[in-house]
Amino acid sequence: MPGRIKSLRAGVENYALKFLEQGRSGWDIKHTRAVAFYAEKIALSEGLDAEVLYTAAWLHDVGYYGLFENSDSTQHSQIMDKKLLHMTNGAKLARAFFQMSEITPLYTTEQIEEIIHLVEVHDNLEVVGKSREETVLVEADTLGAIDLQRLSPTFKKEDGLKYIDGLKKKRIPKFKTDLGKQFLSKLLPAFIEYFEKMES
Repeated sequence: MPGRIKSLRAGVENYALKFLEQGRSGWDIKHTRAVAFYAEKIALSEGLDAEVLYTAAWLHDVGYYGLFENSDSTQHSQIMDKKLLHMTNGAKLARAFFQMSEITPLYTTEQIEEIIHLVEVHDNLEVVGKSREETVLVEADTLGAIDLQRLSPTFKKEDGLKYIDGLKKKRIPKFKTDLGKQFLSKLLPAFIEYFEKMES
């Protein structure tokens, strides 16, 4: 891996971890690592800029930083209430990241603008998916939430089933890439079974 890419990845991971540690307890760090894995794989399969998608994946949920100090990050309703705010906060933190003197030279202006845009819209499922990059991040975000090998769900049964209902209605219809669909077909059945078999 070239030195620039090593520096880029180490930079975004170190920056993001500071905020992810104070987001959704027991979830955000493992989830983000999984999202970055899928974002890179799908981006490469689609011929897209893997560094843009990898960086956006690491930054996509930093905006949950501090939002659960007085609420429960394992409750579906509490997370949904903070969806829009976490994208706004995340975009601000992404802009601050790219203003760091050691980071700015690692990206082009176009890459920076695209990454900030992705962070700002990634969970707005009413509008996201107009670009291939948006689609890939939505797919990676979803896959990185249902991969039972990479992380354990924090939802109780009722909230997990609500999340699955949302997946079926809003997220799964957004899948367009062949690789994303392949991953989904492998991961989703086990994820659904996990909550269906969970005791209430």
